[in-house]
Parts: sequence; C-alpha cells; structure tokens
Amino acid sequence: MILVTGSTGEIGGRVARLLVERGVPLRLLSRDAARAPALPGAQIVTGDYAQPSSLDAAFAGVDAALIVSGYAKPMERALLHKNAFEAAARAGVGHVVYTSFQGAAPDSKFPMSRDHHQSEAYLKESGVSFTALRDSLYQDIVPHLFDSEGCVRGPAGNGKAAWVARDDVAAVIAQLLVAPPEKSATLDVTGPEALDLDEIAARLSKILGRELVYEPESVEAGRAWRSKTGAPDWEIDTWLGSYEAMQAGELGAVSQTVSQILGRPPITIEECLARHPELLKDLRRNSSH
Repeated sequence: MILVTGSTGEIGGRVARLLVERGVPLRLLSRDAARAPALPGAQIVTGDYAQPSSLDAAFAGVDAALIVSGYAKPMERALLHKNAFEAAARAGVGHVVYTSFQGAAPDSKFPMSRDHHQSEAYLKESGVSFTALRDSLYQDIVPHLFDSEGCVRGPAGNGKAAWVARDDVAAVIAQLLVAPPEKSATLDVTGPEALDLDEIAARLSKILGRELVYEPESVEAGRAWRSKTGAPDWEIDTWLGSYEAMQAGELGAVSQTVSQILGRPPITIEECLARHPELLKDLRRNSSH
C-alpha cells in the first residue's frame, strides 16, 4: 500500500495518477475527502498534519508514503511536517519521500528553504527510511511570473535556477515509491539547464512571438509594491526570498537525478510548456499580437 498526501495539489495529484496507471494499491490522504481526486481503486482517508491523531489510521499498513510539504508560515510549517514524519514512524512505514527544496539550509535567503532544512532534520530524527527530494523552482510557474505587460520583476540579479518540470518531479517520486531505495538520501531534482530570468524571458518570447522582459529590482523596491497587495509579511518575505536565493546561487546547480532514476533526460522548459499549453493562456490573452 502506498500513501499519497497532497493529492489535491499539482505534485500529489500527478503522483496519484501515475500510481493508478501502474495498478499500485493506493491510499489518498486529504483534509477534505470531497476534494480528493476520484481515482479507480484508490482509498480516500481524511487527516490533517495539524492533528497528529488523525494521521495514524492513514499511515497504518503503508509500505511507502509521499509526504508533500504543506503551505504555512515557515517554521510553523516544519512542525506540521514533523507530525506527519512521526506518524509514519509510528506506523512502521518502510520509506518516506518528502518534497523539499533545492538549497535547503539554515542560512538560505529563501524562508521556505530554511523551513525545509528544519523539516529534513525532523525527518532524520524520526528514524524512518527516507528520500528528501530537493526540487528546484518549477518550470510550470514561469508564465505566472510575468505581469499583464509581459514583465517579470524581482531581486534576482543575474542568478540562475535549474528549473524543473512538475511532470518530472512526479515521475521521480512515483518510481521511488514503487521501488524504494535501500538507503536514505537527499537528492536535488532539476531540469537539464540553469537559466536566469533574462534567458527565461527570451525563451518565452520565442514561444509566444512577443517580447517579454525581466527588470531586476532591489529588495526594497520589491517589498514596496508587494506590500500593497495585502499579503502578510511572511508571504512577501517568501516571494522576495525566492528571487534572492537565485541571486545568491542557491538554485543554479544542475543534477542528474531525473536521468538516473527515470532513464531519460529531464524535460526542457519548451517541452513543459508544449505539454501544458494552458499555462500560457494568460500571456497569450494579454499579447497585442
């Protein structure tokens, strides 16, 4: 039995569908059973990282589990992950795959990376066998970085990220769940190349036939306009921190994890957007061409 958390999300949903295609006994954990995907043969259980007692039934009898990182204030979030790791350990789960982030470190510029570092520490303390997958930034989010004028702004300087397709991340996870490794490991999961935001703008410009641009900005300028959105301070820190992490070189290393586990090269950003043309619909709609 394989347990997948986060099945209503982009990564968990993809993993669940891949496992169903493989005919693997599958259980989906969701805070709201009505929102869980209706997949043939999949059990649906309700539970919440914030309520540890709700997790024991979900993890009971599970051979391998995907624990998708949640969305909450950094460091509060790590404690939620800790609850899930400890539930897996109590249930004797054979192997846990956890979705971490490239550059996870206590001194990262990105608040969520500091949280992931703490989460990884809790995962090791739990005693369960694990693979922590440090995904780079997703190729799939690239179109959403640009505003209606075709501009992306952020304090990234000329820093690069090894952008990875969600489809590749999900395929790696599914393989690790079906054939868990014997030893615990922490692996970067990246695309085939590291690109800065100027290069990203150029790639999308070519695809769309319109000019997209990157305008570097200072952290102070970025905070000033983002603070007008009404978002809480910690979310603004997170937005800015992802760009700062790029500038600091935290996200630029290209790994071989995808090719080693899947036996094929990772998807390029052009391939990702060709697979998912709906990701470009807003940029096409706002085009003057």
